[in-house]
Amino acid sequence: MIFSREQMENTTTWLIGVGGLWVSLSFLLGVAELATLRTIRPPKRQTFTYIRLAATQYQTVFVPAMGALISGLFVSLAASFFYASFTGQQDSWLQLAGIVTFFAGAIALVVTLWSVLKDVGEPVELARDPFSIRAAADESAAAPRRAGLDPDVLEQQLDEWEASISARSMNLSVKGTSDRLAENLTQAAQTRRFWLAAFRSLQVYYAALLRFPFRFGWPLLGFAVFMAGIVWFAIGPAELKVATSWRPWAAVGLLAIVGAIATLFYCVTRGNRARRWHRINLDALKDARKAIGEAKGAHALVAAENVLLQRILTNADKFLQQDHSAPAKADRTVLRFGRFRVSID
Repeated sequence: MIFSREQMENTTTWLIGVGGLWVSLSFLLGVAELATLRTIRPPKRQTFTYIRLAATQYQTVFVPAMGALISGLFVSLAASFFYASFTGQQDSWLQLAGIVTFFAGAIALVVTLWSVLKDVGEPVELARDPFSIRAAADESAAAPRRAGLDPDVLEQQLDEWEASISARSMNLSVKGTSDRLAENLTQAAQTRRFWLAAFRSLQVYYAALLRFPFRFGWPLLGFAVFMAGIVWFAIGPAELKVATSWRPWAAVGLLAIVGAIATLFYCVTRGNRARRWHRINLDALKDARKAIGEAKGAHALVAAENVLLQRILTNADKFLQQDHSAPAKADRTVLRFGRFRVSID
């Protein structure tokens, strides 16, 4: 298939434009990753009671209010359409637009309320990460008789979270993971030196790319599109003498280096973010395990006290059920001697 000169120029422009935007986006996102490194810190230490209160207020006050606001906006638009149709404008689409807008507002309100109110009041739904699980375990250890969550339940929740810790450190909501990614993250989290940390971060990104290619492959795809446009331009519309001169290849190589640096810059910074989060997650995981152990110890003491109390109550019940009444009175013999009266039992 032979392309005309105009087709080649259009294809080259499209490839260079799209690829260049992709590479530029990679570089800008890398800068953003560096600028937000100071925000990578564990959440503020809070009690589980406060976490439950904040979540309940968010679910029962803030989100319903926002849902009502959005629904009210749709209803207002629907009222405007109905008013316009009832006051002389004969456009048939006004009534249809009013009906559609009104039902869109109702559906938005129902979906919003259903999504946030279905799990209100369920403490187990709030203990989904090491930070909230540690808070719940601390509360359980401090007051085991009033604890809302059993330590065994908390341990199960923590095990489920740990099974996907590498995905969590990569800021992914999926539950998938891989041994290679987990190993690279663990090695990177232990690294302190700058250049070695950069190399480890690049390894982390590569491992994530192998496990989640659609989520992490777009920078490489953008670089490939950009380079395809540059090469196509060199051998096509530009009519550079690539066979007899090294200058065209030097220009292509220079652009390739610039694109590769921008792409690798993002990969390193993105992997570095995951490396820092993995270090925080490992520390939080260790703290949560320790808190669960303390909670189990407190519950074991309460269980031992309950067994002892039950034993005391059982023995007391058996003692009280025994017959301790006085023996039946025997027949009495009464002798009278004048004014004297003698009774013999």
